[in-house]
Amino acid sequence: MYQSLMSGAKRPANKVPVFVDGIRSPFVKSFGAFEDCDSLELFARTTDALIRKTGVDVNVIDEIIAGCVIPQTKNPNVAKDAAMALGLPDHIHGYTLNRACTSSLQTIADAAKSISFGSSQLILAGGVECLSDVPIVYSKIARKFLLKLSKAKSLAAKVQLISNFPAKAFLPIPPGLTEPLTGFSMGEHAEMMAKIWKISRAAQDQFAESSHKKAAAAIQSGRFSDEIAAIWPAPKHADCIDADNIVRGDTNVEALSKLRPAFDRQYGTITAGNASALTDGAAVSLIGDEEFVKSIGLRAKARIRDVVFVGVQPTPQLLIGPAVAIPLLLHRNGLATDRIDRFEIHEAFAAQVLSCFAAMESAEFCKNRLGLSKPFGSIPTEKLNVNGGAIAIGHPFGATGSRLVTTMVNELHRAKKNLGVIAICAAGGMSGAMLIEAI
Repeated sequence: MYQSLMSGAKRPANKVPVFVDGIRSPFVKSFGAFEDCDSLELFARTTDALIRKTGVDVNVIDEIIAGCVIPQTKNPNVAKDAAMALGLPDHIHGYTLNRACTSSLQTIADAAKSISFGSSQLILAGGVECLSDVPIVYSKIARKFLLKLSKAKSLAAKVQLISNFPAKAFLPIPPGLTEPLTGFSMGEHAEMMAKIWKISRAAQDQFAESSHKKAAAAIQSGRFSDEIAAIWPAPKHADCIDADNIVRGDTNVEALSKLRPAFDRQYGTITAGNASALTDGAAVSLIGDEEFVKSIGLRAKARIRDVVFVGVQPTPQLLIGPAVAIPLLLHRNGLATDRIDRFEIHEAFAAQVLSCFAAMESAEFCKNRLGLSKPFGSIPTEKLNVNGGAIAIGHPFGATGSRLVTTMVNELHRAKKNLGVIAICAAGGMSGAMLIEAI
């Protein structure tokens, strides 16, 4: 491998990054079907499934990248660990990143940049989250005690340390999904946005019902069958998990309206029904240089035309980023919304998506945030998340970006359409948006 690189030409001109294919595990509710798995197993099995699906020669893969928001301490670099676990060639290097919910969109963006620079020709890029196996953290007092105990040289010294240690300090700190700078959870931030933009409970429940019904229809018609790899989870490897298990095609606004608010118990509008659930799953995409992909007998499905990442003020509108990223992406490429055939906007919460729509339709927001003289405009609902979104399908933080790219590309081909836009909000007041062109 290295000999061929050394004997080749100098750095080539910019290349065209393409999406060859993608696959994902079923997305399942955390603490369920995958509760005995870990991120390494899910990511490795999904990566293996993509290699088998495409038939790619692993010797021509250069790199592997994974997004993971809450990694296990035993596998902090799940990308490279998966490559080694699968016995992939030693020359394949890899890294794991955390960009919150945009993590695997970032891995695909990184792959595209590396390919356009001529640094790599073929890259596995995706992400994983196994919230069923979240590391449990102990207090700083407990950690200090354990370190001192391990260094104590005599039994008497160990007994002395133990006798003076408060037992309550050993209670684990429960995992939390709060913003470190604000102290609020994602759901609490979404509640703030719902109040700012006057997003009603009824509108949120209607959006959630639509997401479930569209996802159920996609499953019924077999639209997801090409993107889901069956998983036989550890430790017994006895049960085959081959479908998402959060989608509820029979849900309706009446049933959703009976659920209690989850974050603001007294005045809130966000419930478990109009928000994405804690989810386990993995997704991987094969990204390559267009010319090289053709030369090795593979067929690319789409070109990665452009990608932008933005930051916004974390409070009060932590998740408003898509309302900035989408207009910026389209402006950079000289496109209006009517030129875009499909939109995939991540559904962390119905309130968050609807708030982003309201912001893009607001003259004040567009003037203050985007410098526009008029509102950016609306996203046509008939082009939005036509196969459902995360409220129905689920949201493994590190895997969602790659799932959205695969779903988008497959949908463009199915519908014989050309251009698609993906947008994702993320913790930290971040967002990413990607422009995809079907081939």
